[in-house]
Amino acid sequence: MAEREGDAPLYLRVRRQVQIAAALFVNALYLFDLRGVCFPVLNCTACPLASFACPMGALQNSVAAMRGVLFAPAYVVGGLLAVGALIGRATCGWLCPFGLLQDLLGRIRGRHWRMPRWTGYIKYAVLISLGLVVPYLTFTPWFCKLCPQGALQGGIFQPLLDEDLRPLIGTWWYIKLAILGAFIVAAVFIRRPFCRSFCPLGAIFSLFNRVSLIRMRYDREACTDCMWCVRACPAGLDPRRDLEGMACVSCMECAKCPYGAIHVTTAFAEWRDGGGAGNEAAGT
Repeated sequence: MAEREGDAPLYLRVRRQVQIAAALFVNALYLFDLRGVCFPVLNCTACPLASFACPMGALQNSVAAMRGVLFAPAYVVGGLLAVGALIGRATCGWLCPFGLLQDLLGRIRGRHWRMPRWTGYIKYAVLISLGLVVPYLTFTPWFCKLCPQGALQGGIFQPLLDEDLRPLIGTWWYIKLAILGAFIVAAVFIRRPFCRSFCPLGAIFSLFNRVSLIRMRYDREACTDCMWCVRACPAGLDPRRDLEGMACVSCMECAKCPYGAIHVTTAFAEWRDGGGAGNEAAGT
């Protein structure tokens, strides 16, 4: 059975290059400083090279401020809703630096463990608790204190570059690094464990997977159940039933299906074709 990689449209063949370019773009402080603007991925503002603000950090700080001055985080929430409505979780599959790291770690090992489906709901608990409720009650961005992406970009490099910060290292710094280490190890054995079960930003974007402008569709009639898409999925899903589910990161790798059973479409195309008749996405 021939791979479809060479025959796939160009946009399906450049995802890795786009991921690398995005990681460099959001960490290009030597070129520009736009840290007053949120880029829709987890990217710690404390990173010495960060050129944009992290939306989760901005959201938590806005929620904390809202309690004291009745300030609604309209800018942050509006930006996230707009991105979600356009591309859903494609930011996770194409633009997130921590997603790229997990993808690369996942290539170390050929076979991977599967996480129980219920673990996919943990990220919503993280969003509500550490992302909203606790910051509101304590005036402190608690998710940032535990974020593995923050540990990787800011927690490690800030003390290395600024010796004045080293005496301030305490228990929470070691806890944060331990969390990062746990996810790095887990990503070797489980595909994208952080994205699937713990990322609060992914929890927000996942709510738009079924209604975003960019969509994925599965054609049951064209499918031969060869399992190619299951082996190819960087998120460890079964695209035959999870394509429109909240765990899908919209990386579009499964759209390279050798039999054309999975393809990328838009809401406009579905409306034009009468609501996407003929799509039978099993289990979604």
